[in-house]
Amino acid sequence: MSGAHEAMEHAEHTEHAGHGGTLGKYIGITMALITVLIAFCTAVIGTVHNELMKAMIQQADANSFFSSASTKFRIVMDELEHLRSQAKSVQSPALADAGAKEQVATSSVDPVLLHRFLQVYLDYTKERKYTKEWSDSFDPLIDAQFDATEGYETAQFIAEVAIVFAALAIVLGSRAVWIFSIVVALLCVGQLGKTWINTAHQINVAHEAVEKKREAYDGLRKAHTGANQDEATVEFLDPDGKIRASLKGAEEKK
Repeated sequence: MSGAHEAMEHAEHTEHAGHGGTLGKYIGITMALITVLIAFCTAVIGTVHNELMKAMIQQADANSFFSSASTKFRIVMDELEHLRSQAKSVQSPALADAGAKEQVATSSVDPVLLHRFLQVYLDYTKERKYTKEWSDSFDPLIDAQFDATEGYETAQFIAEVAIVFAALAIVLGSRAVWIFSIVVALLCVGQLGKTWINTAHQINVAHEAVEKKREAYDGLRKAHTGANQDEATVEFLDPDGKIRASLKGAEEKK
């Protein structure tokens, strides 16, 4: 942008000195338009770059949910392995007659407790799946926004080259150089259009995919919350609330 302003000032000084003439006025107008083109490119680049950073931050958040779900899943699996170790393993008579080494486990654990752990296992399995899909859905969006940023930066570079040739046209008083600067500026416009056509649709589709995955995860969490499964577990273990009351009383005394 500083180069554009310097070129404009040089064009004004040249015209005021009487060296510009009609050609100088046309070149000055061309430089003004190219300056607007550069400003437009800068604004678009800033917008797309901000959207890119936003998508990357949101993906990091989604990945944190996936990590959390994976941790909870691992804890539940550890508990299930612990319950498995408590089960009594006996050999099936039919398998024994066949000389097989397989064993059939007859569980001695509380069936209600086992049912709860298996329910939580299924819940966290779904949560891991949904959060992983949500996190992965950002990849096409980030790729499209990155490509858009590169495309618009290329357009800006072309516009800066165009304004340099326009400045040379004033210094040299050359109509050919001026026309060449116009051609380069048109290439910038073409690059802008090409980038928008190639990336706008991809970004919109990717945005929709991300929203669908996020809504699916939100729906899963609402279903878990609405089922009051955690509250039901607490009520089962402390039906009269005496344990909770004693714990609260101990906390208040501290």
